[in-house]
Amino acid sequence: MGKNKIKNEAINLISKFGNKIPAKFNNVSGKTGQYYVPSELFQKRTSRSNRILLPWKTLLKNNFTLEQLKTCEGGVVVEFLNDDFFMPENEKNYTFRELKNLLGSNETVSSIISIHSEEGTSSSILQRNCFKKLLNDTEVKYNGETIKINKDNYKNYLLNQIDNGGKGNEKWNGFLYFSIKGGQQDSIESHKNKSLTLFNPACEYANSNVSMDITLVLLYFAYKSITNDDLSHYNIDINQFNNTFFNIKKVLRESYYNSDSYKGNLLDYCEKHISCQIDNNRLVDPIQLKPINISNFNIDRRTEYSIDLTHDEAVTKENYYWDSEQKCILSPARPTNLFWSYHLSNMMQQNYSLNEYFENEEKIYLHRKKIIKGLY
Repeated sequence: MGKNKIKNEAINLISKFGNKIPAKFNNVSGKTGQYYVPSELFQKRTSRSNRILLPWKTLLKNNFTLEQLKTCEGGVVVEFLNDDFFMPENEKNYTFRELKNLLGSNETVSSIISIHSEEGTSSSILQRNCFKKLLNDTEVKYNGETIKINKDNYKNYLLNQIDNGGKGNEKWNGFLYFSIKGGQQDSIESHKNKSLTLFNPACEYANSNVSMDITLVLLYFAYKSITNDDLSHYNIDINQFNNTFFNIKKVLRESYYNSDSYKGNLLDYCEKHISCQIDNNRLVDPIQLKPINISNFNIDRRTEYSIDLTHDEAVTKENYYWDSEQKCILSPARPTNLFWSYHLSNMMQQNYSLNEYFENEEKIYLHRKKIIKGLY
């Protein structure tokens, strides 16, 4: 039985515990967050495998080659943000020089120049200086080539009449996006009141197979939240449940990953995850140490006990990995970096990994204990 059939069977069964549950699992890989992608260029929550925007600084940090980038099945566009394109030291980098030649290209790997404020900054001085450099750059020879949808694809793209509208760099052209605001000067915007829905953030990327594995891993965790009392209450045949769970475990056991992040099969990852180790019989939130029940997955509003998709290694760490078994780039959205927690726990964890959170909590506890002891 194939992975897709097992996934659908598992979601159909789990939907009997609440009609809001299927959307949570169908959205796991069907809708991405925006993160750092400008709103005018964001794909508006589409498949993880679609075209992605990868910041140059993130690529540099993770030392990916052009050949590795070519494995991104929906296409990848490297973003030279602000002064990235104009820094002389970048010229020493082979990949940078190759990407310069791919500005606005139709190939699997392309690049753009992007000028806009970075997170945590409000001044527009840097952006305005970069825009002046661009206008005076004799190599780039900017002549108004802002990013746009190719006319041949424009109507179908907007009407969503083609299945692969979110994939492939041949669907757009140009190479520049800018949004310069702030200070005493007038705003300069390339795409004001325009929505091109072109890119997903690379931190949400997973190819089709990895996306499937993400969903199957998260289904495994959810199945661990179901008790015999739940099966009895909802009149679900225990043999059907056990057979479906067996199929999930079978395909996870057969799915291998090999990167600096994780080496082994996905069933081992699930079974050894702390949320399944605290109480072997059921799923437990590792932050608050409270059991998670299948009913929590049916809460569609944000409360302290609604369920969040949670990262172990935070997105903000910007760690990506090359997996030699899967032959692809793994982003923070990888099956061995995700688990379920209560919304409150996710807020408590912030940008810590689970181990970092536990270590920090212990330090705080010991420090608090010492202070309080001194008060009496």
